[in-house]
Amino acid sequence: MNKNFDDELNRMDEIESQSDSPITRALSLDDPISKLSLRHHPIVSSGINLKSVIKILHDEKVGCVMIQNNDQIIGVMTERDFLLRVTAKGLDMESEKIDNYMTKKPETLTKNDPISYALNKMHIYGIRHIPILNDNGKIHGMISVKDIISHLGNYFGEQIVNLPPNPSQDILDRPEGG
Repeated sequence: MNKNFDDELNRMDEIESQSDSPITRALSLDDPISKLSLRHHPIVSSGINLKSVIKILHDEKVGCVMIQNNDQIIGVMTERDFLLRVTAKGLDMESEKIDNYMTKKPETLTKNDPISYALNKMHIYGIRHIPILNDNGKIHGMISVKDIISHLGNYFGEQIVNLPPNPSQDILDRPEGG
């Protein structure tokens, strides 16, 4: 009887390894960042004015740019940086340079680092974007929390959409959302 059980388990493992199910292509938190489909994030040079950066963020529909000098990352500028450091200060956006307002020496990772490292840094430092460097220390790309969530949504969409409602949750007294 025990042999039949082992045979059945082996057969289930064999079927699972041959499956084209999304769950078999899903990531583990130990997988390298290079397994994610990273979206494009622009790279700008040190010394660019704030008006140009805002135009890039708007035109490319991204929340962050990476700033480089001599092919090395020196900072990032996010929508949040603009909100906290630039707006309502009456600055001349054409003459002010990004170098004075960017987040300098940002946290970085390599494309071979596990996804769990990115999540940990995002949590610890309260950030949503982390530049990814290649083996030479040059910019390879950027990972955002949106990249990770999009991946999870793509592979686990059916499970997410079909979650049962929370039976103990009362009806909201006001509309939900932002």
